[in-house]
Amino acid sequence: MLKHLGTVFIGIFLCAGLQAASISVLKGDNFTDDQGYRASRTTMTIENFSVWEYGTVFFYYDITEPTGDDSGPNYYSNQFFGGLAPTLSLSRLTGKNLNFGIVRDISLRGEIENGSALGFANFQNYFYGLQYDLVVPGFDFLSINTVLRDNPDVAGVGFQIGLFWQMTYEFLEKNRFKFTGFLATSPWDGNNNNKNLSDLDPKGRFLITQPQLLYDLGHLLRNKKDTLEIGVEYSYALNRFQFSRKDEKVLQGMVKMSF
Repeated sequence: MLKHLGTVFIGIFLCAGLQAASISVLKGDNFTDDQGYRASRTTMTIENFSVWEYGTVFFYYDITEPTGDDSGPNYYSNQFFGGLAPTLSLSRLTGKNLNFGIVRDISLRGEIENGSALGFANFQNYFYGLQYDLVVPGFDFLSINTVLRDNPDVAGVGFQIGLFWQMTYEFLEKNRFKFTGFLATSPWDGNNNNKNLSDLDPKGRFLITQPQLLYDLGHLLRNKKDTLEIGVEYSYALNRFQFSRKDEKVLQGMVKMSF
């Protein structure tokens, strides 16, 4: 566990010039009971987002059952998944205005993600490509990325499309709701046609999205926006972990504290 937390602190250190940080706790039932996970699950999520002269840095880290003590063979507490995703703004690098239509900017995007996989079979994936920041009425932010997905354990490289969004709704005097989340999907990911991994989708295809609906409780109680939020997250996955016909649909309760 200390090793995993060390990775968290390294990520926070790399996010110098921090502008936003949060810790969330999520609880849900009806998860798929496999891959070392229980059907009922608590997850702690740590996120950092910072802006620097030539781009942004986003760091995220999930720890499953952070206070549990399962060590196998069926279940493993403290499983982790996270990544570090820096971007380089092409308009800032070149000094040219790249605005056109609803596109505000285009950035080079890289990402490294890693996870525990059954509590012991650690893995890493690498992504490199472009991010498109959009200006769309009603959205606080909306960005799309198109990246190559490089899994060292799979021959070749795949392709992935990502989407991040946030919308804020305010009504009456102190009531604020936030609708935010992400979507990631891959139409192919190298060649997963491995006889020893016959349960995997042959092309590594998957889709995952986790939209959140949050109420700004901190604004209501203390007149401080975006400090304490409560709500729900709906986790929806097709070909979860790239396993064929392993889908998952779970509604989780959520508490989020931002700093």
